[in-house]
Amino acid sequence: MRTEEEVLARFDDLRSRRLKARKARYLSREPINCRWNRRLRVKGDGKVGFCAHPIVMSRAGDKGISVCNEDRVAKKCRLFDCAHVPESVENSFEEVLRSPSRCGNEYPKLAILIWFLQNQRRPSRGARLKGAVMDVGRSLWRAVTFGWW
Repeated sequence: MRTEEEVLARFDDLRSRRLKARKARYLSREPINCRWNRRLRVKGDGKVGFCAHPIVMSRAGDKGISVCNEDRVAKKCRLFDCAHVPESVENSFEEVLRSPSRCGNEYPKLAILIWFLQNQRRPSRGARLKGAVMDVGRSLWRAVTFGWW
Protein backbone atom coordinates (compact mmCIF):
# COMPACT_ATOMS: atom_id res chain seq x y z
CA MET A 1 0.00 0.00 0.00
CA ARG A 2 1.19 3.52 -0.79
CA THR A 3 2.04 5.98 1.94
CA GLU A 4 0.31 9.32 2.22
CA GLU A 5 3.49 11.11 1.12
CA GLU A 6 3.70 9.04 -2.09
CA VAL A 7 0.06 9.70 -2.91
CA LEU A 8 0.47 13.41 -2.15
CA ALA A 9 3.50 13.58 -4.47
CA ARG A 10 1.52 11.81 -7.21
CA PHE A 11 -1.41 14.21 -6.65
CA ASP A 12 0.84 17.28 -6.92
CA ASP A 13 2.42 15.96 -10.11
CA LEU A 14 -0.91 15.04 -11.72
CA ARG A 15 -2.51 18.33 -10.62
CA SER A 16 0.28 20.40 -12.17
CA ARG A 17 0.08 18.44 -15.45
CA ARG A 18 -3.72 18.79 -15.66
CA LEU A 19 -3.51 22.52 -14.87
CA LYS A 20 -0.85 22.99 -17.54
CA ALA A 21 -3.05 21.16 -20.10
CA ARG A 22 -6.09 23.23 -19.09
CA LYS A 23 -4.12 26.46 -19.51
CA ALA A 24 -2.91 25.33 -22.93
CA ARG A 25 -6.48 24.57 -23.99
CA TYR A 26 -8.10 27.74 -22.58
CA LEU A 27 -5.35 30.18 -23.57
CA SER A 28 -4.80 28.86 -27.10
CA ARG A 29 -5.70 30.88 -30.17
CA GLU A 30 -8.87 29.06 -31.15
CA PRO A 31 -12.28 30.47 -32.11
CA ILE A 32 -13.93 29.14 -28.97
CA ASN A 33 -11.47 31.14 -26.82
CA CYS A 34 -12.04 34.45 -28.58
CA ARG A 35 -13.97 37.05 -26.63
CA TRP A 36 -15.83 38.08 -29.78
CA ASN A 37 -16.84 34.61 -30.96
CA ARG A 38 -20.52 33.76 -30.59
CA ARG A 39 -21.59 30.14 -30.97
CA LEU A 40 -25.05 29.75 -32.47
CA ARG A 41 -27.02 26.61 -33.14
CA VAL A 42 -27.43 25.94 -36.84
CA LYS A 43 -29.86 23.35 -38.11
CA GLY A 44 -28.08 20.20 -39.19
CA ASP A 45 -24.54 21.37 -38.40
CA GLY A 46 -24.72 21.70 -34.63
CA LYS A 47 -23.04 24.95 -33.57
CA VAL A 48 -21.16 27.46 -35.69
CA GLY A 49 -19.03 30.35 -34.46
CA PHE A 50 -19.64 33.89 -35.69
CA CYS A 51 -17.45 36.92 -35.07
CA ALA A 52 -19.27 39.70 -33.19
CA HIS A 53 -16.43 42.26 -33.23
CA PRO A 54 -17.79 45.70 -34.29
CA ILE A 55 -15.11 46.20 -36.95
CA VAL A 56 -15.77 42.78 -38.51
CA MET A 57 -19.52 43.36 -38.34
CA SER A 58 -19.16 46.70 -40.17
CA ARG A 59 -16.95 45.08 -42.84
CA ALA A 60 -19.46 42.27 -43.36
CA GLY A 61 -21.88 44.83 -44.81
CA ASP A 62 -25.17 43.49 -46.10
CA LYS A 63 -24.48 39.92 -45.02
CA GLY A 64 -24.02 41.06 -41.42
CA ILE A 65 -22.18 37.91 -40.39
CA SER A 66 -18.65 36.60 -40.49
CA VAL A 67 -18.09 32.92 -39.81
CA CYS A 68 -15.17 32.18 -37.50
CA ASN A 69 -15.35 28.48 -36.88
CA GLU A 70 -11.89 27.17 -37.78
CA ASP A 71 -8.55 27.34 -35.98
CA ARG A 72 -6.70 28.66 -39.02
CA VAL A 73 -9.07 31.65 -39.22
CA ALA A 74 -8.55 32.47 -35.54
CA LYS A 75 -4.76 32.13 -35.83
CA LYS A 76 -4.67 34.73 -38.63
CA CYS A 77 -7.19 37.12 -37.08
CA ARG A 78 -5.69 40.44 -35.96
CA LEU A 79 -8.71 41.20 -33.78
CA PHE A 80 -8.46 38.01 -31.71
CA ASP A 81 -8.86 38.73 -28.01
CA CYS A 82 -8.56 35.79 -25.63
CA ALA A 83 -11.50 35.59 -23.24
CA HIS A 84 -9.40 33.94 -20.52
CA VAL A 85 -6.39 34.97 -18.45
CA PRO A 86 -4.12 32.54 -16.58
CA GLU A 87 -5.60 33.53 -13.20
CA SER A 88 -9.17 32.82 -14.34
CA VAL A 89 -8.12 29.43 -15.70
CA GLU A 90 -6.44 28.56 -12.38
CA ASN A 91 -9.51 29.71 -10.43
CA SER A 92 -11.89 27.66 -12.56
CA PHE A 93 -9.57 24.64 -12.18
CA GLU A 94 -9.65 25.01 -8.38
CA GLU A 95 -13.46 25.29 -8.47
CA VAL A 96 -13.64 22.03 -10.41
CA LEU A 97 -11.39 20.32 -7.85
CA ARG A 98 -13.58 21.57 -4.97
CA SER A 99 -16.73 20.07 -6.50
CA PRO A 100 -16.64 16.25 -6.19
CA SER A 101 -19.08 15.60 -9.04
CA ARG A 102 -17.39 17.96 -11.51
CA CYS A 103 -13.94 16.73 -10.51
CA GLY A 104 -15.06 13.12 -10.98
CA ASN A 105 -16.37 13.91 -14.46
CA GLU A 106 -13.46 15.99 -15.71
CA TYR A 107 -10.50 14.57 -13.77
CA PRO A 108 -11.35 11.11 -12.38
CA LYS A 109 -7.77 10.26 -11.35
CA LEU A 110 -7.45 13.49 -9.38
CA ALA A 111 -10.83 12.81 -7.75
CA ILE A 112 -9.64 9.40 -6.55
CA LEU A 113 -6.43 10.85 -5.13
CA ILE A 114 -8.36 13.63 -3.35
CA TRP A 115 -10.75 11.04 -1.91
CA PHE A 116 -7.84 8.91 -0.69
CA LEU A 117 -6.06 11.87 0.91
CA GLN A 118 -9.24 13.06 2.63
CA ASN A 119 -9.92 9.60 4.05
CA GLN A 120 -6.35 9.35 5.37
CA ARG A 121 -6.84 12.50 7.42
CA ARG A 122 -10.18 11.43 8.90
CA PRO A 123 -10.12 9.51 12.16
CA SER A 124 -11.00 5.84 11.94
CA ARG A 125 -14.55 4.66 12.47
CA GLY A 126 -13.62 3.26 15.89
CA ALA A 127 -12.10 6.56 17.01
CA ARG A 128 -15.18 8.48 15.85
CA LEU A 129 -17.48 6.02 17.68
CA LYS A 130 -15.41 6.31 20.84
CA GLY A 131 -15.60 10.12 20.65
CA ALA A 132 -19.40 10.03 20.19
CA VAL A 133 -19.85 7.65 23.15
CA MET A 134 -17.63 9.86 25.32
CA ASP A 135 -19.68 12.94 24.36
CA VAL A 136 -22.96 11.20 25.19
CA GLY A 137 -21.48 9.94 28.48
CA ARG A 138 -20.37 13.45 29.46
CA SER A 139 -23.80 14.86 28.63
CA LEU A 140 -25.55 12.19 30.71
CA TRP A 141 -23.16 12.72 33.63
CA ARG A 142 -23.84 16.48 33.57
CA ALA A 143 -27.59 15.86 33.46
CA VAL A 144 -27.46 13.43 36.39
CA THR A 145 -25.22 15.61 38.54
CA PHE A 146 -26.91 18.84 37.50
CA GLY A 147 -23.63 20.04 36.09
CA TRP A 148 -25.36 21.74 33.20
CA TRP A 149 -26.56 24.64 35.37
